[in-house]
Amino acid sequence: MLTPKDYDKALIAPEQVFSAPMDIVMTDALTSKQKLRLLKHWEINARDLQVATEESMNGPGRSRLSEVRKAINVLCEQDSLDENSVS
Repeated sequence: MLTPKDYDKALIAPEQVFSAPMDIVMTDALTSKQKLRLLKHWEINARDLQVATEESMNGPGRSRLSEVRKAINVLCEQDSLDENSVS
């Protein structure tokens, strides 16, 4: 069960709370907008990691940007969300 403390932690580093981006999509513990907000944060983190890797500043793991983008697309399609409705 996802607690409010887990949600707050996930807002900073979703990859530390969820094993995979699709886990966010599949959870019943969050609203659609909360899910999208977490995925957008994960996307930012993944993009930052990708840039760091490209600049030879290896970070703590690999970028999962493609997985995050897929999860965002699935969520927006299944819940009729506008991806830009949250920041």
